[in-house]
Amino acid sequence: MKGPGLKVVVLYNLLERLQKGEEKDLLAEGAVLEEIEAVERAVRSLGYHCFVITLRDEVFTIIHWLREIQPNVVFNLCESVYDKTSMEMNIPALLDLMQIPYTGSPPLTLGLCQNKAWVKDILLSWSIQTPRYQIYQRPLTPKKGLVFPLIVKPLHEDGSLGISSASVVFDDQTLRRQVRYILEKYRQPALVEEFVDGRELNVGLIEFNGKVEALPISEIDYSDFPEDLPKICGYEAKWIPESLEYQRSKPVCPARLESGLRKKLESIAIRVYQLFECRDYARVDMRVDREGNVYVIEVNPNPDISPQSGMARAIKAKGLTYAEFVKGLVEKAFERRS
Repeated sequence: MKGPGLKVVVLYNLLERLQKGEEKDLLAEGAVLEEIEAVERAVRSLGYHCFVITLRDEVFTIIHWLREIQPNVVFNLCESVYDKTSMEMNIPALLDLMQIPYTGSPPLTLGLCQNKAWVKDILLSWSIQTPRYQIYQRPLTPKKGLVFPLIVKPLHEDGSLGISSASVVFDDQTLRRQVRYILEKYRQPALVEEFVDGRELNVGLIEFNGKVEALPISEIDYSDFPEDLPKICGYEAKWIPESLEYQRSKPVCPARLESGLRKKLESIAIRVYQLFECRDYARVDMRVDREGNVYVIEVNPNPDISPQSGMARAIKAKGLTYAEFVKGLVEKAFERRS
């Protein structure tokens, strides 16, 4: 059975910290709810039977409803389990055990990409440029080898959580302060890497007609940013419309790129997608310095596909409707059934 009549479960997680009412997380989670609603609308418009299931704090309830519904496909939008992003990989692993096909990347890909240091080590082992880095378990004096300015991030978070203008540091004192903040606030190691001051570009990728294709490349335009703010897409720039960072950072898609640079970015992104065995769709974030060197910053399997996301913007620039994109994901997942 394919086409109208398929039973599709849209599965997502609700953060515990949302339930606790933390203001910033409410803003980010609002975008997640928009993503769920958009996917649900698309699924229903395609004639599929749609069921929406929320993962809260009890995975056995999910197992019960999956057995009850017996879906043909799960549209997997889970980004954490029990409020731990490091456990994101466990949902597709569970679906594999239950032999239910699902959209997006498999468990190993999600697990690897949840650790930014592992991603960087793999990139470097394949001669793909990424900024030099160190991992900090304690706010110690920095080891030799890194050159300021540096940027400090949580090792395991995504969605720019834990990243702000204060994340870019210029001396040992502010470095220790920011590392201590990550350790105490997010209870995980801090990734410290050399900050690439240059163009910020995002390459969305989809599997289309049997091969991986790069979508039109997006750029975050920081030309209107105040001089005293580092040009980064931190939490405020991504999620808080009232913030100066949000208002002064402008997404441009397609990005204005010289043909040679565009082809280079596309080639690197496709190579990275294949190297990490991403599936269905992904996004590779890069920076290009003033000398034209390309650095891979992050690999994002199952990236945000809310209507206002960069991925949705690139899909539209490609000439695909949102419903066509969703249909492609559901059909590819269904074809993978056991």
